Amino acid sequence: MPAINTPTPAKAPEVPIQSANIAQNVSQNLTSTTQNLQLNTLQNMDRAVYAKEVLGFPKNVNEFIYMLQRGMTQTQFNQMFANQLAAQRNSLSQFQAQILAQLQGLSTSTAKEMVNIQLSSQFQASIKNLEILSGGMINLNQISQLLQVNGKEAITKLIMSMTEASKAGITDLSQMKEMAKLINASISIASENNPQKTLKLLLMLYLPWLPLEDGVGFDLEIQPKSDNPEESDSILEITISTINFGIVKATLVLESSNSVQVSIDCNEDFPKAELNTRISKEQKYYAMDSVVSFNTTKKSETTIQPKQSANVNMSQTSEINPYLLLMAHTLIKHTIDIDNNKTLGVTSHTDEG
Repeated sequence: MPAINTPTPAKAPEVPIQSANIAQNVSQNLTSTTQNLQLNTLQNMDRAVYAKEVLGFPKNVNEFIYMLQRGMTQTQFNQMFANQLAAQRNSLSQFQAQILAQLQGLSTSTAKEMVNIQLSSQFQASIKNLEILSGGMINLNQISQLLQVNGKEAITKLIMSMTEASKAGITDLSQMKEMAKLINASISIASENNPQKTLKLLLMLYLPWLPLEDGVGFDLEIQPKSDNPEESDSILEITISTINFGIVKATLVLESSNSVQVSIDCNEDFPKAELNTRISKEQKYYAMDSVVSFNTTKKSETTIQPKQSANVNMSQTSEINPYLLLMAHTLIKHTIDIDNNKTLGVTSHTDEG
């Protein structure tokens, strides 16, 4: 597996010494202050995105796996797509704009804007369809090292931002301090080089709520399996406690390098078709060939849980197949999201099966 290239730490803005630098530093400070003000009003989802930004991690878990397998940094990853987008725009936009202008009677500028929108849409689609290397096992020890290095850089960035905010007269830095506290905690946990704890950090970072934190309406535990250690590398067992649907149990079995067999036990009122639709949509992006089956039981009021949680049983190995990781993330994320939607009275699919 290629070595991980960690991003170069961002340099702090220097204190202006010469008068020629004053205008530039004022502009930089104003931008930094604006970002700080925005951070202190962020919702959980936005804070999760910001946490990944300061850690130098991509927005989506498939992007993270793609970069990890190829030893790329976030900057290299972004530049790769910027170059591709620029090449597409240079080679196609002028020609397409001329055709659009002729066919639809549009101005050249309007036609070019339509082409740019089309290219942007193609770019977003290419992000979803990144090629995952089925044989490129995810080394959890390497992820642990990456979390430690990038976490320390993230703390430095946050301290710099808080300093600039204080200079600008901003007194409420509570959310930024909380973010620094969470990242500090992740550094401490990652330094233990425990595969189960590292996987937990990674999953929490890419689940759709405030990352790296237990106890805020959700708990996640990763536990080592003790039985059949020779065969358990290809199996994950996941138990999810939902508020509205009781316990959802899933067994993930790696059938081939890119195929995961998923067997789910749930109550009869759980929206199976909704979950299956969501899983099918995501696995299409990952070129995953999997089959999801459900075993249902009658609803029991005693199984309704007061709090959401997930428990993942995995082997004590330091490596995990990328498709097992993607499926585990997909299953937990969408099960909790469906449960939250039920609490909010949101129904996006009627399960008639």
